[in-house]
Amino acid sequence: MSAESEPTPRVLVVDDMPANVRLLEAILEPAGFSVLSASSGPEALERVVAELPDLVLLDVQMAGMNGYEVCRRIRENEATALLPVVMVTSHGTEARIDGIRAGADDFVTKPLDQQELLLRVRSLVRIKRYHDTIRAQAAELGEWNRTLEARVAEQVEELARMARLRRFLSPTLGQRAREPPPRARRPLRRPPRLDGLQRRHRAGGGDERRRLLPRRHG
Repeated sequence: MSAESEPTPRVLVVDDMPANVRLLEAILEPAGFSVLSASSGPEALERVVAELPDLVLLDVQMAGMNGYEVCRRIRENEATALLPVVMVTSHGTEARIDGIRAGADDFVTKPLDQQELLLRVRSLVRIKRYHDTIRAQAAELGEWNRTLEARVAEQVEELARMARLRRFLSPTLGQRAREPPPRARRPLRRPPRLDGLQRRHRAGGGDERRRLLPRRHG
């Protein structure tokens, strides 16, 4: 069996007659269905929410809350509104019309025809599985869309931030481009130090130098 094979479909049988429940179990379980049961309308409504079966086989004539009322309440609950419901009845056209008004998807008539029952149940379970797949894909697509929207919003914010940064920097960069480059400054050179003779020579002229120099004799 493939690891990706679908799980065993589960059918909730609702009937206040234990013999009818056992009969339906004997038909459905060998055909590959897992059977849950409820013996009253209120119990059926609780198990529908708790167990989330793939289909409900619902007897019309039950003490207390009958099958029509159970079906109406199943349809009123958003979590179970699309759950396939097959009504089991021993009555004719009038009971079917009442069942359609209550929201039933299909009918089987007592005494039960085993082959007809299995065909109807398989058909509705297959439709239910298709619906579940579409709903799961829609939820996944919605999650992808939310992720994409978040990423786009982040990118838009980043672009806006970069645009604000460019507007802030452009005037400064333009002003610097118009300014002439600074001229290189030469280091200041200190004047050479003068010795005493040179200072006196500058102060007193060349005569001082001549006085200090020895005379030459001819």
